[in-house]
Amino acid sequence: MREEQLIIPQSIYNKMLEHGKSCLPFEACGLLSGNNRIINSIWQLENKLKSDRRFFVEKETIENTIKEIKKLNEQVLVIYHSHPTTAPVPSVYDIVNHPDNKVKMMIISYKTKSPITKCYHIKSPSYEECLFCINPSL
Repeated sequence: MREEQLIIPQSIYNKMLEHGKSCLPFEACGLLSGNNRIINSIWQLENKLKSDRRFFVEKETIENTIKEIKKLNEQVLVIYHSHPTTAPVPSVYDIVNHPDNKVKMMIISYKTKSPITKCYHIKSPSYEECLFCINPSL
């Protein structure tokens, strides 16, 4: 069965790309929340590892962010992070540490001049690419 694609407003997509760029040379990370496949909010999180290969967010930060998301009657739809120098493909580390197979993974690669973004449904130990739509009018 084919899943419906995520819909991301252009403004949120741009903020996600800007967040990734602002964190270079390290990985950026965050959450996208919304309802039904439509993204409504972006939550930029701090990568405590300051690494170009890994990201880690403190448990308390995640818990507080999820509380804020619930106050908006939204749910986490995507966990995003950047790959500063590698392709936008999940690493073994990304797959093993992905917390929920109902939540998509989005990776922004800054390996090339223009960022490349891919979205995945993680089914550990594997993954499959998902479609997403950037909506300029949302």
